[in-house]
Amino acid sequence: MPRTPTRDAPAVPGVPWIATWSAERQSTSLLESRTPGGLRYFNESPGDRDRFGALWARKTQRIGQGTAELAGIHPRRQRRAMEELLCQVCGLPADVSDLGVLWMEPITPGDPRSGFSTHPPVCVPCAVEARARCPRIRRTGVHVVRVADPSPSGVFGTFYYPRLDGSLVAEEPMDKRYDDGEVRWVLAQQMVMRLGDVTTVDLDDEYDRYLATSPAARAASLRGAAPRRRPRQEISIPATFTTP
Repeated sequence: MPRTPTRDAPAVPGVPWIATWSAERQSTSLLESRTPGGLRYFNESPGDRDRFGALWARKTQRIGQGTAELAGIHPRRQRRAMEELLCQVCGLPADVSDLGVLWMEPITPGDPRSGFSTHPPVCVPCAVEARARCPRIRRTGVHVVRVADPSPSGVFGTFYYPRLDGSLVAEEPMDKRYDDGEVRWVLAQQMVMRLGDVTTVDLDDEYDRYLATSPAARAASLRGAAPRRRPRQEISIPATFTTP
């Protein structure tokens, strides 16, 4: 069975945990085409795929080494933040209330919120700090919501197609749902989460509530009590991933 990535280094203050560092390098040198169709690594291990079978980009872990690349997202840390509902900024459990997990979505002018996101959740203190410090959020604003039913929907990554000689050609990055057969040709960089059962909240109210809670209550929130969920249809896994 796919295993959860091992514990990573803690975040560096002032730099989001999921951001990349200049010393971190990605490798595709061991990537090849797979019969009857799809990508694989020559020396693939269970941790290279998520529980839906998508293959993930390999990138070294060098948090704090070199220069922070704030525009870049580390595949493994982003995936882990989504799978375990960790704060994208500090790497600790995201804040959970009876309304669900706390999420922040930067507003994109002219593009309404879609209900799908590659941004992992947040904790209250990091959300407040991000609102004050992030240039994009300060420029366009941000949606702040509680999500009671977050569920993995697919991946965003580089699409490859094989030539007749078996070599691979990289296309533009794109989103692919887990139930789309072409996902087997995507080298995943980020997990896409469906944000279901969403409640809009006010971040100032959330922070006031956070400050008014006891240390024990804050710790309980950080331990991440499971958000309430509504029954939903299970995602089907493409046959390529389940065929020996």
